Amino acid sequence: MCPYLTLFFFSFPTLYTAYSSFPSSCKLWRKFDLNEMHKTGDVVLGGLFEVHYTSVFPAQTFTMEPQQASCKGFDTLGFRQAMSMAFAINEINDKSDLLPNVTLGYSLYDNCGALVVGFSGALSLASGREEQFLLQQDCLGSPPVLGIVGDSFSTSSIAISSVLGLYKMPIVSYFSTCSCLSDRKRFPSFFRTIPSDAFQVRAMIQILKHFGWTWVGLLVSDDDYGFHVAQSFISNLADSGEGCLAYLEVLPRDSEPVKLRRIVEMMKKSTARVVMVFAHEGHSINLMEEVVRQNVTGQQWIASEAWTAATLLQTPRFMPYLSGTLSIAVRRGEIPGFREFLLQIRPDQNQSGSYGNSMVRYFWEYMFQCKFDRSSRVEAGGVLCTGQEDIESVDSDFLDVSNLRPEYNIYKAVYALAHALDDILQCKPGRGHFNGHSCSTVQTLEPWQLVNYLQQVNFTTPFGDEVSFNENGDALPIYDVMNWLWLPEGRTKVQNVGEVKRSVFKGEELTIDEDKIFWNFDSNKPPRSVCSESCPPGTRIARKKGEPVCCFDCIPCSEGKISNKTDSMECTSCPEDFWSGPQRDQCIFKETEFLSYHEPLGICLTTTSLFGTCVCAVVLGIFTYHFHTPIVSYFATCSCLSDRQQFPSFFRTIPSDAFQVVRQNLTGQQWIASEAWTTATVYQTPRLMPYLSGTLGIAIRRGEIPGFREFILQMRPDQNENIYGNDMVRQFWESTFQCKFNPVDWAESGGALCTGQEDMERMETEFLDLSNLRPEYNVYKAVYALAYALNDMLQCEPGRGPFSGHSCATLQMLEPWQLVHYLQKVSFTTPFGDQVSFDEKGDALPIYDVMNWLWLPDGRTKVQNVGEVKRSVFKGEELTIDEDKIFWNFESNKPPRSVCSESCPPGTRMARKKGEPVCCFDCIPCSEGKISNKTDSMECTSCPEDFWSSPQRDHCVPKKTEFLSYHEPLGICLTTTSLLGTFVCTVVLAIFTHHRSTPIVRANNSELSFLLLLSLKLCFLCSLLFIGHPRLWTCQLRHAAFGISFVLSVSCILVKTMVVLAVFKASKPGGGDSLKWFGAMQQRGTVIVLTSIQAVICTAWLVSTSPAPHKNTQYHNDKIVYECVVGSTVGFAVLLGYIGLLAILSFLLAFLARNLPDNFNEAKLITFSMLIFCAVWVAFVPAYVNSPGKYADAVEVFAILASSFGLLVALFGPKCFIILLRPERNTKKAIMGRGTSKS
Repeated sequence: MCPYLTLFFFSFPTLYTAYSSFPSSCKLWRKFDLNEMHKTGDVVLGGLFEVHYTSVFPAQTFTMEPQQASCKGFDTLGFRQAMSMAFAINEINDKSDLLPNVTLGYSLYDNCGALVVGFSGALSLASGREEQFLLQQDCLGSPPVLGIVGDSFSTSSIAISSVLGLYKMPIVSYFSTCSCLSDRKRFPSFFRTIPSDAFQVRAMIQILKHFGWTWVGLLVSDDDYGFHVAQSFISNLADSGEGCLAYLEVLPRDSEPVKLRRIVEMMKKSTARVVMVFAHEGHSINLMEEVVRQNVTGQQWIASEAWTAATLLQTPRFMPYLSGTLSIAVRRGEIPGFREFLLQIRPDQNQSGSYGNSMVRYFWEYMFQCKFDRSSRVEAGGVLCTGQEDIESVDSDFLDVSNLRPEYNIYKAVYALAHALDDILQCKPGRGHFNGHSCSTVQTLEPWQLVNYLQQVNFTTPFGDEVSFNENGDALPIYDVMNWLWLPEGRTKVQNVGEVKRSVFKGEELTIDEDKIFWNFDSNKPPRSVCSESCPPGTRIARKKGEPVCCFDCIPCSEGKISNKTDSMECTSCPEDFWSGPQRDQCIFKETEFLSYHEPLGICLTTTSLFGTCVCAVVLGIFTYHFHTPIVSYFATCSCLSDRQQFPSFFRTIPSDAFQVVRQNLTGQQWIASEAWTTATVYQTPRLMPYLSGTLGIAIRRGEIPGFREFILQMRPDQNENIYGNDMVRQFWESTFQCKFNPVDWAESGGALCTGQEDMERMETEFLDLSNLRPEYNVYKAVYALAYALNDMLQCEPGRGPFSGHSCATLQMLEPWQLVHYLQKVSFTTPFGDQVSFDEKGDALPIYDVMNWLWLPDGRTKVQNVGEVKRSVFKGEELTIDEDKIFWNFESNKPPRSVCSESCPPGTRMARKKGEPVCCFDCIPCSEGKISNKTDSMECTSCPEDFWSSPQRDHCVPKKTEFLSYHEPLGICLTTTSLLGTFVCTVVLAIFTHHRSTPIVRANNSELSFLLLLSLKLCFLCSLLFIGHPRLWTCQLRHAAFGISFVLSVSCILVKTMVVLAVFKASKPGGGDSLKWFGAMQQRGTVIVLTSIQAVICTAWLVSTSPAPHKNTQYHNDKIVYECVVGSTVGFAVLLGYIGLLAILSFLLAFLARNLPDNFNEAKLITFSMLIFCAVWVAFVPAYVNSPGKYADAVEVFAILASSFGLLVALFGPKCFIILLRPERNTKKAIMGRGTSKS
């Protein structure tokens, strides 16, 4: 493109004179519309600044000339930074001791917060803005700018330096901190006045070390700055051994709630109390919103220099969480006279110079909310700018020069370039640094010459800071340590509490005034942030497997070993005469015990020892006499025995230890290789193939190019060289045939002289082996893609083109962006059958061959194609593998099994292992009531309400049902008892019916006795409604039948008791009138009324909240208990209460009548029967409440049967005894006589 061409012309000035066929003028391919500010001078310096903080990019359709981005969001502090460069140049121009007789100028551009715009500005600075200029015969002169100050972002500086570094254009950045920019091979002309991230990382590690924080979390931004910082921090932290990372997270560029929520939840769960942030303000704002949302407190924030001026974070919303933050800040400096310079700024309404001064005009319109252009004022509203407005009248941070940090770095950068330029111009002819000890002048100055002097710059600023650059282009680093305070009135104060710097003599130093620091904790003290507490003396550190080195257990030293320091890695053994103390932190003297000569054991051993000594002396004498006798060992392996000087006659039949030491024999591995191994012949050797045989690899698609071999064979070096030369082929020819074309080179190095007619086919080389064309095939497709795009463009019919006004492009007026439009639509098929087209990202349809390595019996290696993986337009991604072709380097000749954890069978779920990859998990059986019916289920699913998990937990089975059944023993017993009671009632009723005329039956209203027997029979029968599967009708009927039957029984008993009392009262003088109230009609009416009340209660209960069947799953998880819910507890209580009221009333009346004469008295039997009745039902209530499920029904049935039998036996048992066994007493005379005799 044009900037590249222009730079090329500057770098090679002799290129124009050699060939007259070149054009006589140069034209820029593209001119960029940029916000700018210029000042002319003898030497011009460029600058890139973020005057607007964002850009809006139009959609690129490539059907018309691409539109440029528009800048949005004016940044007054960014403009002030640009003005600091203008001020420094003005100040230098006013100095007589620096660059005398040379006027500096500047060209400042706005990068609008976008890499594309900043890069465009850098190219404009390097190539100039003249759209077309004539080429001079000598083509001499300086480029438009000799040096650039900027850019602020590391990513922009990397891109700009990568290109302009090719032309050795000096770039001095004031805010790019990425440590990658210190790479002199990639960025040979890059300098900076701000410390690199490498130093910033070391500075922050020093802060961690100072406060004893060994367990920290790290948050970085999703860009070059964040990635390089993370890499540097991890490396430096590991090398220092001062701490460990609890977690490392990359902050998303945009608001991604799910990812941010996960990051903040990790911060909450982590035991690390210190959070380090290397991210720009824009990346951090969304994080802090999530921190506030989850109310994450108790964190000590440590921020990088990117937060130096993060005013968006210093708000009442965030400061309760960020107060107490420690941050690294760019060095603050003072620039005398800068404020007065800012007050003198005025917009140039006439736009002096060729390029205008739009940057100041944008600033003026933003500050005073006015417009210079009348049409813009009408459209946007507001006032018209005069250019004479007073800046001091506006409330803005623009004039606050008390905290100059980036500006101070810019000031130093400009002065560094000026000092380097001054040193060049001070050069004395014959004593210069360049070829022939020459010097350079302003007219002939080249950018690379300025780089040489810039590396040797050394000066001191008025603020007292020394400025010089090391071999990597980094200035002497210095940072301020800042502390954030949230003042009571709601303001934020960022105070300086120390500094960290590197000096030439003292190295790196950290100075912190701890008394100044505010800690956002209740104790107002530094927090403690460690993974494991220190191990006291007497213990040692034991690393936890799979966790960072800062996480450990403290293991007590074993006996005989001690540790007398905190955090000892090992316990040391006590000296021989010492033993470990009880606390294992010191050695104490051992108790002495030895084998004495004076004890019997010692005397025996001494005698044996002396005897052995004598025997050894005799043997030694024998061996000395026979010294040269050879010894052959069969098991002595020590390599020391191979020393022939010491053991001249020693031999052995076993190999020595030296032979036993071999390299690790690692087999049983299945290798999967990337495409980088496609042609890795260095691995395909007999030494390595026993291990690598069977490897599966991904290889670039192999293709065939018809005619390619013939083309190569026709290739010949062009000895005459055309306009551009043909060095590449000549160098290939010399390398292949080991000859030289240049006779001078041939004479120096020896060998043959190349003729250019050598036969390539005679050479043994892989060059002509075209059976495995992979990169070449991709090159072939790329060239054809461009050719097809160009062909489509030239096939365009006028008036039907894709560009503005349906125009077409021509070969003479062709623009590169027009070719892009057609290239995006290219689609063709190669002769090999592969389709070529590009997606929206410019990627072709991907395809890879799957290769398998074989080691053949003859020792050769074969790499065979066993499949392919590709993506097609319609089918998506496809993998095709012919498994029968694959050779597996295992005894079974089958694919190996390689899993961290075996699959979880049905009935279990996967449980991730903390701190391990997702492939490593445990298989946890599903809990009761839950199942998993698939392999590797993440969760167990609950069974439906009526189902329960099987014993294997792999499917749901219907729950067992439970109710009081006729088929179970309890139900059979209760049913039998109920029928027995009914039968007994029937028998008694038959006896009473048969003897209805006898006195015992007729006494005390026989009608009530028959009604009572009938009601008792109903009581026995109603208990059957409580047995069997609950239905709606049985639930509704059971309590109603029970309540009415019992009220009928108790009513009859109550009326009987009242009749007894009335008869006794009537037998007394004057009591005859009482009997008229207890005639047969009255007795029947009383029973009906009392029973009707209960019927009304039951009806109201059934109508309002009727009892209903219910499936109860609360008693047992694996069972369904069918029961009848009463519906209304109040209704049930009223029903029972009414029965109880009548029973108690009957009991009291019968108790009062217990001492009446026997011939009238049935009260004793009634009293006893009511006593049984009340006792049963009083016991029923707690038993019923505490009995679950069917047992509640059984309790109620039991109470019904017990009370019914109690009434039946107590009331009718004695009468049946008299009727059947004592008929003589069943006469009126007997009854009356007994009554007379007793009176």
